[in-house]
Amino acid sequence: MSKYLTYSYLTVVIVFALFIFFEIRYGGGQEETANQAESAEFKSTAKQLEETEQEFRKAESQMSQIKIDPEYETMVLVPEGEFVMGNNHGSSTEQPERRVYLNRYWIDKYEMTFVQYYAFVNATGHRKPRLAGYLGVETKELPRLMNPFSAVVGVSWEDAVGYCRWKGKRLPTEAEWEKAAKGMDPRKWPWGNEERAEYANLKGDADDARYTAPVGAFRHDKSPFGVFDMAGDVMEWVADWYQEDYYAVMPTRNPLGPERGVQTAHFNAQRVIRGASWNDSLERAKTTVRFKMNPNYRDVTIGFRCAKSV
Repeated sequence: MSKYLTYSYLTVVIVFALFIFFEIRYGGGQEETANQAESAEFKSTAKQLEETEQEFRKAESQMSQIKIDPEYETMVLVPEGEFVMGNNHGSSTEQPERRVYLNRYWIDKYEMTFVQYYAFVNATGHRKPRLAGYLGVETKELPRLMNPFSAVVGVSWEDAVGYCRWKGKRLPTEAEWEKAAKGMDPRKWPWGNEERAEYANLKGDADDARYTAPVGAFRHDKSPFGVFDMAGDVMEWVADWYQEDYYAVMPTRNPLGPERGVQTAHFNAQRVIRGASWNDSLERAKTTVRFKMNPNYRDVTIGFRCAKSV
């Protein structure tokens, strides 16, 4: 081996040895630091989840100690007669406008509250609402939704039906919901045709509510019949199966919705949801806007109210 190759070989060996030395001494330290950071983050997350769970348990234990205000059980009698259902200037699912006759019926003045729903849970053993991180709600914020006097959320269509049956009631039909929201005239929002986002609990800073609010807190969000929170706060399950073109074929006297839901290759049959939530726009809060959802779905924007036949 030449002297040049010998020096080159020794140089490579020394460089390699130095590389191993520094990697062991400093590289391992970086890895250890990273592991410590990950461990600290895990512990922080675990502690946050534990604290959130404690807040949930605390809120649940309070439910059974609160006496339900009889005002929350109030129902409003909607008189028989015709009203204009749908909106020729809305989306295709809201068309055409039809004059629809409904027999008189009762509908809850307020959306169902957490304290009322937990009375049902405690009495029957029914499953609890499911509150999970969704949209802009961080996990640690979820217990804030469990104000006993705020609208219950995290319930499916079947949960809502179960509660209403327990109370000797039922879910309102889509037609009953819309008539209770708008009255006899084709108004855009329960309060009229003024674009007043602050009148309802909707998305944005126009109101003071970050998420849901105690039912009836928005005094302007009241229909001509005196039914509250039909524009904002939470979306509401109704009884009907969803059919996109149902308005074109529905009977004009006491329509009950399609006999069955429409199932496609991508979606199961859907139920109708009406009204907007604290996370929706004023446009979405119009009295004629329709929405659909899988009946098993649960999230923090959907609640319900009950109705009853006379």
